Amino acid sequence: MKTKSVATTLSLLAALLFALSLAVACGDDDGGGEPTGSSDPAALSEYFTDLQRIFEDADEATAEAEATLNETSADATLDVQISARATYLAEIDAIFNEAIRQLDDLDVPPAAEEHHQDFIDGVSASVAAGEDLRNDLTDITTDEELDAHLSEYDSAIDAAVDKTAAACRGLQEVADTENVDIDLNCEA
Repeated sequence: MKTKSVATTLSLLAALLFALSLAVACGDDDGGGEPTGSSDPAALSEYFTDLQRIFEDADEATAEAEATLNETSADATLDVQISARATYLAEIDAIFNEAIRQLDDLDVPPAAEEHHQDFIDGVSASVAAGEDLRNDLTDITTDEELDAHLSEYDSAIDAAVDKTAAACRGLQEVADTENVDIDLNCEA
């Protein structure tokens, strides 16, 4: 398998993880204005605290899965590479599905509903792309076939990352408008 394809896929997964992690950090927000009063400040604060817990758990679990995948040598046989990738994708899908389940269970303040759902939709798209690739891996017999499937996967992940990043920026705007003291460190 070509190292460039692996690196590209891993970097896209890392970008998705970055969007998923949201790295909620207490501190100076990015210049919110007057609160609109449309949402209960305590409910918004609790919502963003819950997001932080969900994303920290997902971040930790994903780092463990990536460490296991990275232990697979680039010189390993195609079968070993495919098996390692399939295991990794199954683990990532389980992690993201659990995050989605927890996000679905949150009491989302009205001001955050649209962006919250967009974020879930983006993560769900990445899960679907991972499932598709994992299913395709069983039929791959050459490095070229793997590269072609990884390219399709990269395109799907790009779209998912774009969606989650936009949703993150929307959530940050809600936080700023409502003077919730967080910085979501959203992807630009």
